[in-house]
Parts: sequence; structure tokens; C-alpha cells
Amino acid sequence: MTRSKLLRGLTVAGTIALSAVATTPAAHAAASSCTHDWSGPQVCIKADGHDGTPNPGTVTASWTNPSKSRKSATAYISNSEGMSYSFKAKRSGGQIVGHTVPGLQPSGSTLCVRFKGSSHKACLEMINRNGSF
Repeated sequence: MTRSKLLRGLTVAGTIALSAVATTPAAHAAASSCTHDWSGPQVCIKADGHDGTPNPGTVTASWTNPSKSRKSATAYISNSEGMSYSFKAKRSGGQIVGHTVPGLQPSGSTLCVRFKGSSHKACLEMINRNGSF
């Protein structure tokens, strides 16, 4: 096989491989949202759920730039369906971070987090894309 035919064959094979990767659905339907108060504290929510389920997976709540004396805080998770619960978050560097697994969420509901001691709230909309949130 000549060098040009080999190069052409490799180029075609590479193009096909990249096309297959580009059209494959993502393994996770991760989502995140943050407040945007650039002059002070910022609250974020992140979900790492899997495609094909209404389960947001592990939800991480973080509070960046809380007062230096604050070592922990209670995080409150709520959804637009009226469910709410709390969990403890602890300081890690310049943030207070906590994790929880809220369970199944209805498509179209909004999942929000706020921290006791902060007026900021960050929210994610659970969007159903072909059975995923």
C-alpha cells in the first residue's frame, strides 16, 4: 500500500471515529448554577446525575467567601414541588462545601440551595431530555 493510500485510510478512519464520539450521548447530565454577586459571597449548586433518569445524583452545595470565622453552615435544599431538607456543610479552604443525594426529582422542577447565614440562593432546573433530567 502506498503512503498516500495509507494516510487517506487513516484520515477516513479517524473522521469516522470522531463522528461516532461526537454523536454519542453524554454519560452524565451534570449541571451547575451559581449566584453572581462579584463583590461578596457566592453560592453554587452542582448535580452530577446520569442521563436517562430523573435522579440528579450527588448534589454539591458550596458557599465561597463566607466570613473567616465560619467553620460550617447548614445548607437547605428545596425544590419547586415543596420538598425541602437540610444538611451540614464544612469549611474546605475558602469555601463551605456539603454534599447530599436528594433522590428523584420531577422533570421541570427547580432544585435550589441556600445556606443559613447567607441571603444568596442558587437554583437548577431539572430538564427532561429524552428521559434524563
